[in-house]
Amino acid sequence: MFLLVLIMAETVFAMDQVCDCRYFWMVRDALETPESIDSIINRAAEAGANGIIVQVAGRAEAYYSSSILPRATFQDGFDPLAYTISRARPRGLEVHAWINALLVWSAPYPPGDSAHVWYSHPEWFMTDKFNRSTREYTRDECDRSGLVGATLSPAITEVREFIADVAAEIAVNYNVDGIHLDYIRYPNPSFGFESQSIGVYFLETGLDPMDIFRRQGENSELAELWSQWKISQVTRTVETVRSVLRSEAPGVLLSCAVMADPHEARSHYSCDWRSWLESGLVDFVCTMAYTTNTVKAKELAVLGTAVCPERVIHGIGIYNQPMANAFVGADEALARGGKGICVFSLNSLSSDSTWMLRNFWGQTGSTDHPLDSAVFHRVSN
Repeated sequence: MFLLVLIMAETVFAMDQVCDCRYFWMVRDALETPESIDSIINRAAEAGANGIIVQVAGRAEAYYSSSILPRATFQDGFDPLAYTISRARPRGLEVHAWINALLVWSAPYPPGDSAHVWYSHPEWFMTDKFNRSTREYTRDECDRSGLVGATLSPAITEVREFIADVAAEIAVNYNVDGIHLDYIRYPNPSFGFESQSIGVYFLETGLDPMDIFRRQGENSELAELWSQWKISQVTRTVETVRSVLRSEAPGVLLSCAVMADPHEARSHYSCDWRSWLESGLVDFVCTMAYTTNTVKAKELAVLGTAVCPERVIHGIGIYNQPMANAFVGADEALARGGKGICVFSLNSLSSDSTWMLRNFWGQTGSTDHPLDSAVFHRVSN
């Protein structure tokens, strides 16, 4: 009886909803062998998915053939991205290449390859207000500071070009449907005070952001100007990637993983993703609404679909809660016109839970993301 009630409850969630995009985030751990890829692709197809977002550059290491990033550790002569595409296409799955943009290292030990950006460009890394680089933070310090790991600065021109080059290399050399940028944001307001950024900000405004802390209390006007400037740096990074893709691979879509609350994303993480949607800068976003609180989940779904819902794919977490709990926010997002659902992660999906997800999102709709025809302004350096 309990199983029958559960099946009926899950059916109610998806009733009368259209889920065009039925996506999974696929973490790089699944890319290590052909066997692991085969297994997880089968699981995605069994769950009724029509797209996977595959993490091919997690810590500035390539799970594909790259002349820019050092190779991640996997079998010699094996190209994980190429193999994934060859297995996904026959199963009717789109493949989007997921790149951790500004976050380039999060392990408790340094990279092993001397070609890694950690070693080649230490001047590119974000610092805190005491000019301490994110490269120097221990794992415990990262956890206490809200920092995932060593992070590049979007205010440095070469960083923006580096990220764009990585995106273009994949888009040109592989038959991917899209490029998906993750960690396209500042960690929080405590970071971004590297000397290069302060220098550029001073040249552009005549102001020193360190005055926020030097003066008595916090100078709210100066703090707001500095916040706006950091927002513009993240947006310029997305613009740089978009510009290169339009030039080198115009048929490849651009999407971003973003914090689900657009207000928090803008004010705390300098990620103004609503404006990206409104201007057509990105083709769609995947909002990361991983909360286990069902009330909060509905609230995030409402906030996330308030602007351009047809370009919003609502992200849910199944690694930290029962599947049925994650459906609450997903159902709300679809009811408000959301384009689809992206699940984090395919790696966390147990084989005996695939039916629940398949029953929720069904198999109707398409994955068509028409490109915006707007011609974007020249990206300045």
